[in-house]
Amino acid sequence: MTHPVKLPKIRMGNMKYVVGYSPDARGRSALQLGVVLARSLGAELDVVYVIKPQSPRLAAPRSNFEDLLQKQAVQWLEEAQHYVPAQVIARFHLRRADSAVSGLLELADAIDAGLIIVGGGNTGNWLWHSLGAVGNALLHRSRIPVALAPRKYSASHTIKQFDCAVSPDIDSINLVEEAIATQNRTGIPVRLVSLYEEGKDLDDTTYRSIIQDLVDQSAVKPINPQQLSIAVGAGTTIVEAVDSVHWNEDSVLMAGSSKLAQRGELFLSSTTAKIMTKLPIPLVVVPRDYHPGRKGSQQQPWTGSIPIIKQ
Repeated sequence: MTHPVKLPKIRMGNMKYVVGYSPDARGRSALQLGVVLARSLGAELDVVYVIKPQSPRLAAPRSNFEDLLQKQAVQWLEEAQHYVPAQVIARFHLRRADSAVSGLLELADAIDAGLIIVGGGNTGNWLWHSLGAVGNALLHRSRIPVALAPRKYSASHTIKQFDCAVSPDIDSINLVEEAIATQNRTGIPVRLVSLYEEGKDLDDTTYRSIIQDLVDQSAVKPINPQQLSIAVGAGTTIVEAVDSVHWNEDSVLMAGSSKLAQRGELFLSSTTAKIMTKLPIPLVVVPRDYHPGRKGSQQQPWTGSIPIIKQ
């Protein structure tokens, strides 16, 4: 059940992003990322604080704990409004659910959201990304893309480039098609990024050639080919390979799900988990087989509603 905080009436739009909010650095980073994405892509925000019902066994007789918690949560959401600029349409919700993850997924399903945005865990001050319990669960349960805000992310950014992590494997063709479709929908340049460990048979030139072959095989063709580029990063480990790439602070990295994921579902891959430890920009993980035309962006695009161009 959702209890909206009283706000002025606002118009409804098409693309909606759910932001999991909490009154701490993690929640503020998530909200700041939500503002950046909404402002850059013309989306609307549904900011939610989830309250877990108190167990009757633990509740004291005539306890007003839940009333006090609800009052405090409403105050936190009212304070969160100050982080959202006037040009961004946002709704604020207080939702009761068995867990924060369930509350976020239920609201996302109820409003047909295209993206869920959360912050990282409260540990790992030396990491840009650290998975908390909520983020970890979403990355193994969600059926829509999930965005992770890096530590201390600021709303001063504007998305000027989409990066997309791809491998030379043919299975990456779906993600390549989604990257090109994203460029076509938004007009924002896209860079396909391939990371590999040194010492293998392939080198930078070979990797670039294979990724270009995937682009050539894509069923979705770029409207502006000059806005589609390829970058390769190498190192003795994937973590070092991440460090070898220059990351634009006004970009977002898209990554696919593990092959262990069921079709249309998320499952964080081991490679993406390694990338997260050094990635200084937001990360968006999309479900397996999320691509134009099948359980993907043609039905539920997280980057907008401009028609996908196929040739």
